[in-house]
Amino acid sequence: MSLTLFNAFLILIPLLLLVLFLYSLRYLKKARQLKEQMKQSEMGFVVDTFHELVAKLKEKERELEQLRKRAEERAEDVVSYSDHIIESVPSGVVSFDSQLRITRLNSSALKILGIEEGDFTGRSYEELFDEPLKGLIEKKDVVKRAEYLYRTRRGERWLGLTISPLYNSKRERIGKVLIFSDLTELKSLERQVRLREWLSSLGEVSLGIAHELRNPMAVITGYSKLLKKDAKESQQAVIEAIMGEIKSMDRIINDFLSFAKPVQPEPEVVDLKDLVQEILQVQVEGKEGIKVEAELKSCVLNTDPVLLKQAVSNLVRNALEAMEGEGILRVGLRCGEDRAELFVEDTGGGIDEEIKEKIFLPFFTTKDEGTGLGLSIVHKNITTLGGNIRVESKKGLTRFTVEIPV
Repeated sequence: MSLTLFNAFLILIPLLLLVLFLYSLRYLKKARQLKEQMKQSEMGFVVDTFHELVAKLKEKERELEQLRKRAEERAEDVVSYSDHIIESVPSGVVSFDSQLRITRLNSSALKILGIEEGDFTGRSYEELFDEPLKGLIEKKDVVKRAEYLYRTRRGERWLGLTISPLYNSKRERIGKVLIFSDLTELKSLERQVRLREWLSSLGEVSLGIAHELRNPMAVITGYSKLLKKDAKESQQAVIEAIMGEIKSMDRIINDFLSFAKPVQPEPEVVDLKDLVQEILQVQVEGKEGIKVEAELKSCVLNTDPVLLKQAVSNLVRNALEAMEGEGILRVGLRCGEDRAELFVEDTGGGIDEEIKEKIFLPFFTTKDEGTGLGLSIVHKNITTLGGNIRVESKKGLTRFTVEIPV
């Protein structure tokens, strides 16, 4: 019995082991499946998380790109705005790097210097400027409100300028900047105002002198006429000479009175073109050696025709005398919205630079004959009418330019 049970147990043991093995395989398979599922689940989480992060990064990248574009647009707007400001100012602006190469040049600088448009970026300051500006740019780091007479390609100009160091955003010095303005017209106006004040004072003295001279001259004239009636034939020539000199003195006195006498303009409507044509016709008539080149446009002014005619007549007479009977007289007239511009140009000997500032002074003359009051009267009349006059001259060419308010 016992043997039978033992044998049966021996038989069951393999069966039980087989069953356990089969169950183990089943659970092992399930465990693997579960592990695989867990692994797949973890991988899916990782993948999903990765995709989510990538999506967020792309979104941030797009936002950063938009911010970058906005920043660039703002920077471009700031630069463009600065460019517009620099281009709009009437002053010349030139910037240089640490090697004094030009980094920026606005159009006003080119206009003042009389230089045609071109690309000057990267070029040395020596290619654009002459003395004294060249020396200032090279040697001076700071110049405050200085004024210099500078010869440009359009002639001599008075320039008011400043030189300052140029810094970047980190306050590091990277060069210097030159800012300058054309003061030529302002200087001319200042000179004319000073001259007008001086002429006014001198005119009062001249008026008194002229009146004091006129009385004895009238007496001398009267006695000369009496002498002529009773004088012998041989004495007539001497008396004629005396009377001729008296007439010359009388003309000089009249010029004194014309210059010294206070004038109150009496404006009326005048066509300056007709007035100039009349003057040319009278003064150039009979002068065969003079060629007239006139370019006159109709210009109607509200001004004093007597003062203006006297001024223009003196200018034309002065030009004809400068050419000594042979040359070209050029007269031009154009009318703007608020001012008329008239120029009288001759091909005479020209005016020396050292006396150019003196030509409007009374009694100053380089001629053997004359009172030296012709151009003084021109200056007085033009300034009385609210205008101004300037002169440009070189050897063989002189031009007077008059501006009168319309």
